[in-house]
Amino acid sequence: MSKKCNIYLKFFFKIPFKIIKVFMMFIRSIIFYFKIKKYKNIKKIIYTITPTPSLRNVGDHAQVIAIKKWFMKKFNEYLVLEFDKNEIYKYLNSIKKIVNKDDLIFLHSGGNLGDRGLWSENARRSIIENFPKNKIISLPQTIFFRDTQEGVKELEITKLIYNKHNDLTIIARDSYSFKLAKDYFPKCKISACPDFVLYLTPYDNINEERKNILLCLRNDPESIIDENLKGKIKKLIENLGEDYQEYDTTLNRNIPKEDREEELNISLDLFRKHKLIITDRFHGVIFSVITKTPCIALKTADHKLTESIKWFEDLNYIFYAKNYEQLPEIINKAIRIDQFNDINWKKLYFDDLKSKIFSNNL
Repeated sequence: MSKKCNIYLKFFFKIPFKIIKVFMMFIRSIIFYFKIKKYKNIKKIIYTITPTPSLRNVGDHAQVIAIKKWFMKKFNEYLVLEFDKNEIYKYLNSIKKIVNKDDLIFLHSGGNLGDRGLWSENARRSIIENFPKNKIISLPQTIFFRDTQEGVKELEITKLIYNKHNDLTIIARDSYSFKLAKDYFPKCKISACPDFVLYLTPYDNINEERKNILLCLRNDPESIIDENLKGKIKKLIENLGEDYQEYDTTLNRNIPKEDREEELNISLDLFRKHKLIITDRFHGVIFSVITKTPCIALKTADHKLTESIKWFEDLNYIFYAKNYEQLPEIINKAIRIDQFNDINWKKLYFDDLKSKIFSNNL
């Protein structure tokens, strides 16, 4: 190695790691910009804050699948560019360079408009602040800020940012979130709509015998089901002479964009093979609705599930158990259902959503 190369290497290794990291980020941003700059003069939708592959919840990725199908049906004159949460944090300045004032910005649906999902909420705030002249639509969200010092502080930040925007539409995912949105965001357009995964109905159900009970229970801070209660539920199922299988919509592997539909179909196939689902997962209920599988929903730490379950009050195979004591009776009732009523979700909620978004009558 030449003397000159040795000098360069010594100089390189003396540079602080933080400076190298910033420099590499700058280089990656330039590369990213040159990759997307061809879309500058194209009529487009910026669909953003979508789940990264490391967000392993099938429900989150199912929302992307459904929303993109809705875009294809209702916004086929637009090119849709998807940017996930990481890309917003890394490349927002590059994305800003290709966005025109007539481009639409859609923010991904979910249950993170609150202080417990600040990774998502901070990204949402950043988009709203950085695109003041664009029409922005926040797709169906559960809204929940805790009644704590931190929760109150974060709510005030969100209210300040959202209410400053000139054309921001907030779509709530349940009636309680709708009331909160009306209160928190008086300068925004407010609407309500059920979870977008329902847009995927009807799901093709293969006519096969259903067996056993599927326990689809959370293993995160939103769960209020401890190991003791979980054990009681399993014992109850065994005492009723039934077998069960355990599953969670959060997988133990990443979900790359190209694998989303395959992973969703695996989950839906599992649901439709069981005679009953017991779940405290919101998308556990949604997957049951899509596959017409009897389901008992259990309470969680916030109103995400207890309020959203109201969308399904007219479905004879979806139940809500307020406590463990109600389970035996509801299980016996649910596993005996042999005819399932239906709701045309597309016609009721999604077909005219575009016109609602662009009207002034929300």
